[in-house]
Amino acid sequence: MLDVMRCLDEELRQSPAYDLKAYKVIRVLLEASIIALEKGNEDPQTFDRATLLAICDPKAKTTGRDPARWLSSSMLETFMDARMNSIRRRAEQLGLKHLPVIESSDGKGGAGNQKVYWLATRPIGDSESGALGEQSPGQIIYTRTENGDVRPALFLRPFFRKGVLENRSWSGVMMLSAVLIGVGLLLLWVLASIWTVSALDQALTLRQLISSAFVAFMAWFIWRYVHQPWFQLIESRVVKAPATLLSLKEDSAELEMYRDDAKRPWTRFVRFSSDCPFCGGRVLLAEGKPDHQVPIVGRCGESPHAHVFSFDRARLSGVYIGPRLQL
Repeated sequence: MLDVMRCLDEELRQSPAYDLKAYKVIRVLLEASIIALEKGNEDPQTFDRATLLAICDPKAKTTGRDPARWLSSSMLETFMDARMNSIRRRAEQLGLKHLPVIESSDGKGGAGNQKVYWLATRPIGDSESGALGEQSPGQIIYTRTENGDVRPALFLRPFFRKGVLENRSWSGVMMLSAVLIGVGLLLLWVLASIWTVSALDQALTLRQLISSAFVAFMAWFIWRYVHQPWFQLIESRVVKAPATLLSLKEDSAELEMYRDDAKRPWTRFVRFSSDCPFCGGRVLLAEGKPDHQVPIVGRCGESPHAHVFSFDRARLSGVYIGPRLQL
């Protein structure tokens, strides 16, 4: 059981969601279980909702917030179900035969009848016949690669160690400075080119027109595929990584920004993928336009415009949003 809990611990560390309530609660349950198992105690480590509220959000408890409303009955199960595919793959790689699951009592709250939660395990076959087996055909579960699996371009590797960068470290400050300096130099280059053309006293020649068009194209290309993704990342949290920022061996990847337990921001190169429920093809993230308004969608490699899915980074899940299926 200890190996199963450590497997879950590694999964949560590699796929953090520190801003989610369910993530914080499961971390509390998991850490208590690991400590007990390391001491040889295999009894379930149970917590009621009031205790979990006091640990995860002390400020909310002091305001008199209702623990039952703070932690709904299915929140933890939903969080685990959304990540079960990734957890199962990690467990199978480690040769484990069981998966971690959330267990709870039948208590519905009230004095003397508090609902409690704990972590338990069950065989992989039983888990597959549960929530995952009832998954809708139009739903998919994304998996995120491990840190270091996606290699950035050579010029970014001094900043991204194993594909990860702490934004507030010296490397992060240097990276931010390099981006800002690059944007400034690009702007100066464009302004200098405009000034050179405007200072001419004679009509433009064909050569000068071609040169101006080349400058405009290169400025757009450098902005679009080198600098713009870093600014989009601040708002979107996940953006497609242009090929110019990736190693030559990488075909598709994303830039993701997240926060750790101490609320420190990090940036990393990752790849989100899934299996298409309609044709079995590989689903990778791609731009939503022109057929969808959302910035990023999951597109099946075998049918990129017909088999299209939404992308929920917090739950690592998606639903079919492509053209209406023909029954």
